[in-house]
Amino acid sequence: MWPEFEREHPFVPWAFSRGEVIAACMMWGFTLGFGYFVTYHAYQLTARVKRPTAFIMLVWGEIFANFFLYGLLYILVVVGVISPDNFWVWLFIIIGWMMQLQCLIQLIVNRICILINNPHNRRLLKWSMFLWIGFINITVAICWIPATLQISERWERATFIYDRIEKVLYLLTDAGLNYMFIWIVNRQLVANGLTKYSKLVRFNKLIIWISLAMDVLILGLMFMKNPLVYLMSHPLAFTIKLEIEMSMSNLIIYVANGTGVHVFDEGLSEGTSEPTKTAFGTQSVRMAVTVHTDAVTHIDGELDEHSCE
Repeated sequence: MWPEFEREHPFVPWAFSRGEVIAACMMWGFTLGFGYFVTYHAYQLTARVKRPTAFIMLVWGEIFANFFLYGLLYILVVVGVISPDNFWVWLFIIIGWMMQLQCLIQLIVNRICILINNPHNRRLLKWSMFLWIGFINITVAICWIPATLQISERWERATFIYDRIEKVLYLLTDAGLNYMFIWIVNRQLVANGLTKYSKLVRFNKLIIWISLAMDVLILGLMFMKNPLVYLMSHPLAFTIKLEIEMSMSNLIIYVANGTGVHVFDEGLSEGTSEPTKTAFGTQSVRMAVTVHTDAVTHIDGELDEHSCE
């Protein structure tokens, strides 16, 4: 099928053992089962917003990449419906993988940007992460597609090494961003007397281990005999990560309301709102927390009278 490539050796399809097919189908089944609840959660988020936001588009982009561009195509390759000697299949799968990484990292970045009031710093963080993940995306794609199509042994050796390096780089990026979020919450909120935000810190410390466990799962499966079995773990891992990010957005709004912190729409107030006084015993703290509409969607109920629609 076009395009055709010159190969050092004829293409040899990967032989999936019965156990490998069962494992891939089980992971796909778990992805679909858990994905139903994640998709419904995303629908709830979407139904409550008055206009599309970056947060909502990132959520649906992640869902589309997980289930259609990546997961569905790959499971059809595993069960033999689609030939693996097909450039377009692997191209769409790698595009799905690129979307997975970019959307999820930007969701984490948006969560951090909730607590960054300086617009320049928010843009700097978003664009730096976009470029960093984009660099990883492009370099992996350059190696991975020729290796998967068995163009030459040189590409296969390069992919064997660099694909594992990429997984470690992504794991460190994921961990670093979550640590940055915890540091900002502790420094700007908890240290200033808003102790209810310690819930965010505790919850984020828990989900860091869950999120990193998904990265370690993918990395571990890469060392199986068949180099393509690990691919099926991507949709499952990133679906779980997506639910974590949506749950974090809910918790941020819930804690902000419970603390009495002023929550406002960036598009309306442009950061000019007066800070809210919050008394803790004999201590009085002036603190304003910007919850930007491109980062968080209200799902657990409408904001109270302190909120701006």
